[in-house]
Amino acid sequence: MTKRVVVNSIGNSWHIPTSSEPRSTMRDPVTGISAATSVSIFCGNQYQGPGEPGNQLEAGSAVFFRRRGETSWSSVPMKFDSAQANNKYYVARLPTNTFATGDVIEYYLRIPYSDHPTTFVHGSDNQSSATATETAAQGNPFSFTVEASENFVSFDSGALQARVTLDSGQFTLTGPDLHGAAHANVITFFAPTVRVAGKSFPLQPIRDTKKLANGLELTCDLGGTTLTAQLTFPSDNVMQYEIVRWNGIVAEQTMVTATSDGGEHFFGFGEKFDSLDQAGKRVRTLTIDDPGTKGGHSYKTAPWFLSTRGYGFHLDSSAESHFDMRASQPDRYVITNLFSTLKFKVVYGPDLSDALTRFTAYSGRPFLPPPWVFGPWISSDIWRSGGEIRYAVQNFAGNLKGRGIPASAIVFDSPWETAYNDLQFNMTQFGKGEDFEGDHYDGFATLPEMTAFLQKNGLKVICWMAPFVNLQSEAETLPNRFQPNGALQRVPGQNIGKASNYDEGESKGFFVRKAAGGPPLVVPWWKGRGSPIDFTNPAARKWFNDQLLRLLKQSEVVTASGKEPAIGGFKTDDGETQNTAQPPNVYIPLTATYADGRTGTEMRNAYCFEYQRCVSGVLGGNGVLFARSGFVGCQAFPGHWPGDNEPNFGPNGLPGVITAGLSSAMSGYAIWGPDVGGYQDSNFAATASERADLFMRWSQFACFSPIMQMHRQVHRQKNQDFTLGKTEELRQYPWGYGAEALANYQFFARLHTRLFPYIYTYAKESAATGLAILRPLILINQSDPQALGVEHAYHFGNEFLVAPIVALNANSRQVYLPAGNWVDFWTGAVHAGGQTIPWSSPDRMQFPLFVREGAIVPLLPKNVQTLCDAAYVNNSAIAAASQDLTFLIYPGSGTSQFSVYDQTQIECQRSGSARMVILNSIPRAVTLQVFGDEPPNVTRNGSSLPKRAKLAEFEASDDGWRFDAPTRFAFIKFRHAGGSVQIRC
Repeated sequence: MTKRVVVNSIGNSWHIPTSSEPRSTMRDPVTGISAATSVSIFCGNQYQGPGEPGNQLEAGSAVFFRRRGETSWSSVPMKFDSAQANNKYYVARLPTNTFATGDVIEYYLRIPYSDHPTTFVHGSDNQSSATATETAAQGNPFSFTVEASENFVSFDSGALQARVTLDSGQFTLTGPDLHGAAHANVITFFAPTVRVAGKSFPLQPIRDTKKLANGLELTCDLGGTTLTAQLTFPSDNVMQYEIVRWNGIVAEQTMVTATSDGGEHFFGFGEKFDSLDQAGKRVRTLTIDDPGTKGGHSYKTAPWFLSTRGYGFHLDSSAESHFDMRASQPDRYVITNLFSTLKFKVVYGPDLSDALTRFTAYSGRPFLPPPWVFGPWISSDIWRSGGEIRYAVQNFAGNLKGRGIPASAIVFDSPWETAYNDLQFNMTQFGKGEDFEGDHYDGFATLPEMTAFLQKNGLKVICWMAPFVNLQSEAETLPNRFQPNGALQRVPGQNIGKASNYDEGESKGFFVRKAAGGPPLVVPWWKGRGSPIDFTNPAARKWFNDQLLRLLKQSEVVTASGKEPAIGGFKTDDGETQNTAQPPNVYIPLTATYADGRTGTEMRNAYCFEYQRCVSGVLGGNGVLFARSGFVGCQAFPGHWPGDNEPNFGPNGLPGVITAGLSSAMSGYAIWGPDVGGYQDSNFAATASERADLFMRWSQFACFSPIMQMHRQVHRQKNQDFTLGKTEELRQYPWGYGAEALANYQFFARLHTRLFPYIYTYAKESAATGLAILRPLILINQSDPQALGVEHAYHFGNEFLVAPIVALNANSRQVYLPAGNWVDFWTGAVHAGGQTIPWSSPDRMQFPLFVREGAIVPLLPKNVQTLCDAAYVNNSAIAAASQDLTFLIYPGSGTSQFSVYDQTQIECQRSGSARMVILNSIPRAVTLQVFGDEPPNVTRNGSSLPKRAKLAEFEASDDGWRFDAPTRFAFIKFRHAGGSVQIRC
C-alpha cells in the first residue's frame, strides 16, 4: 500500500529588489527605469522566505504585470537563470518601450512546484511575501515607476560599465558586488564643475560623443563654449576621467561631486592621525610638518581613498586639494582641485584589497628591502660623542650589564655632519670620548674605525638628511650632562656657516628658484637657512647622488667576501610644504619654480616624491629609506615613519600613531614603523612608573610593526637636576625606564627578530601586491559591519590579530574578533569570532594578541642577534640568522598552509585529533611547535621520533619531541635533509 503524502506548506520563494542575498539585485535595474529600459525580474528559492524548500518548475513560472489603474494583467514566462549552492534563480524580462513615462508598473510572480502548491510572491522593495492565494498577491504587488527617458551613451569594459547621460552630464560606473551580482554596485558622479574667472560652470550638456578603443570622448558644454573630456579604461577595473583639451580655457579650480549616503565610509588619504574613517570630515591634501597636536594635518598625504562601497578614488593632481566627505551635505562628497586640471581614476574592487592592489599597480609598490631592515634599530635624536656610540652599541649588541638586545641597524640622526647637508661625517664630534653610568667610553680616531666597530657588532648604518643645503646652520648644543651651572656645550667641529657644497650647487643651478629666472630659493628651516635641491633637474640629481656615493665609499668595511658600505640607508627627513612653527616656515612657496617647468603650486605635494625617488635610487633594493613626508608614489620607496609624536596616550601619542599606521596601510605604505616611546620630549607622563607603562605598551605595538626603532629626543635636564653623583636620565634607551620595562623591550625585540621570516614573507607579498603588512580589520573583513569602527586593532599579515593597550596603566580592553576561531597567544584560550570579548591580564608584558586558528607562523631560532648577513658582520661572536626555522602551528579543522619567502612550503592537515604536517624545504634544522592535545606518538615519514622527557634532554638532541602541558604545545625537532617530509602527531 502506498502511503499518501499531503503537502500543506507553500514553497520557499522570494523577490526583494534590495536584498543583500548572494544575488543582491532581484530587479535589474532597481531604480532609474525609463521606457527604453529592459527590466529583469528574478526570483530565488531555498534561501529565505516563509515557505519550505522545494523544486520550482520552469513550466508555468511567470511574472504578471499591469499599469496601475488597469484591471487586467499581462504575463511573461520565467526561465532558469543560474544556481549558487542550493539557491536557484529564474528570470523574466519586461521588454523596452512597453510603458510610458510616468507609468507605475505593478507585478507579482507565480511559482509552481513539483512538491508544493503553487506560490505567489508579492510585496514591496523592502518586504517580500509569499502566499498560496493569487488574489492576495494582486492586492499587494511589487511596483516601480517609469521615469523620463534621457539620452545616454555607455561603454563596457569587462564586468564594468560606464554610462554618461547626455542632458545632465552625469555619469555612472557600475560593476559587480561582493557576491558577483552584475552591475549591482552603482557609483554616480554629477557633471564635473570648472571655475573660470570667478564663476563655476557644470560640464553639461554633452554636445557630442565619440567611441574610443577603450572608452568615450565627450564634447562638453562650458558656459556656451566647449572642452573635450575622455572617459576611458586605461587598465582592467580602472576608469579614468580626464579633460584632455581645454580650448584656451584656464580654470582656477575643478570640482568632482558624487552621491554618497551615511552607509559609505572612507579610508586612506595618506597618513591620518585623527581618525581611520574620514566620513563626515574635510580633508586637506597638503604635506605639513606638524610636531604638535596634528588634528587633520599629515606628513604623508594623498588625494586617494578607499570606500566601503568597493572602490577607490584617486584625484590625479599634486596641487593642493580639498575633500569634503559629507561634512557639508549628507548625500554627497565633493572634491576640489585647486589647479587648472581635472583627471581622476575610479579604481574598482569590489573587494577593497583588490582596489588597493590595482591602485598600487600604477602608483607604485615597495621593493623588497634587505633582511636587516626588519631587525630592531638603535637610534637617538643626537649622539653626543663617539663614546656614546660605544656605550649604546655595547649595551645592545655587547650585552653590557646584562642588557643584551638584538639590533641590526643604527641611525645617525642630526647632527652627524659638519654642516647641513654637506654629507661629511663630523669626526671631531665622534672622536670625543665620554663617561656614562660611571664608566668611560673612548671615541673613534677615524671614520673607518667607527664603521668597522659597528659592522663587527652586527649593525648597518642609516644616515639622516634633509633636502636643504645651508647658507647658515643653527649652532647645535649638547644636552646638559652635569655641566657647572647647567651650561650648554656646543657640538665640536660643527661649521655653522655656509656648507662646503653650497657654492657649487648655486653656481650650477642645482637649487629650486625663488621665481622664474630668479635667484635660488632660500628658506628658514629648523636647522638654519638653506636652499632646497631641485630634484627635477637631472644634473642636480646626479650631483647629489655622486655625493651620496662618495659617502658610501667612505663607509666601506672589510667583509668575509670583500668590501661593502656600512651605510645601508638614508633617513630622508623633511620634504613637506611647510611646518606649523610660529611664524610658519614655508619651504615650498607657490611662486617657486623647478627645472621641469612646474611651480610651487604643483610641487607642494610632489616635491617629496622627487626627493625620495632620487635618494632611493642610490641604494635601491640593497638599502632602505626612512622617510617622514609622502605623496602618491612615495610608497614605492620603503620605508617610512610617522614623524614627531608625543610620549603619552593622548591623540598625539600612541593611539594617534596606531591610527596613522593603519591609515597609511590603506594608502599603500607597507614598510612603516614608529618612534618607540614617542619622539618628543614634551607632555610626558609625570612619574617614572607612568613613563615606563607607556614605553612598554609602545614597545609591544612596535614589535608588531614592520620596522621596530626606538628613537627619542634626548632629555634636556633642568639646572636643578645637576647635582654631583645624580644618575642621569637615559630616556632614549630601553634601560632608562626601569627593570620591568627593559625586560619587556628585550622580550619584544627578540620576538620581532624571531618573526623575521613571517614579516619578510609579507614584505615580499607587499612588493607583489601593494598590500601592507599592517591590515585594518575592515580591509580584510569588508562584509563584517562590526569591523567598521575598529581603529586600534589590526591584522599583522593574515595570521595575527593585534590589539595594543592604548590607555595609561590599563590591563584590560575590549577586543573585537572577526569570523573564525582565535587563540590567545599567551594563554592558549580559544575564542569564537564574530564577537567582542573582554581581555585582561595583570602582567604588563602581555597585551591582547591572538593567532588565527589554522595559522602557521615561521620563526627564527631564539639566539639571533642581528639580521645582517653573516658575511658582512664577519664576526662569529655575533649570532646572525642561519637557515634554521621554527614553525608555530595552530591546527584548524581542515587544511592550512604557509609559503615562506624562500619558497619553503608547509601544510598542516587535521582530522579529529590526528595532525599531519607536510614540509617541503631546503636542508635545515627544523622545529615544529604544534598547538593542541598531547599526541600518543610522533612519526617522521612513518618512523617514530624519540620522546624526550626533560627539556634539557630535548634541547641537547638533534631530533625528538616533547609535550609542554601548561602551554599545550608539542615540540618536534629534527634535521631535515631537504625535499618533502611528513610529520604525524
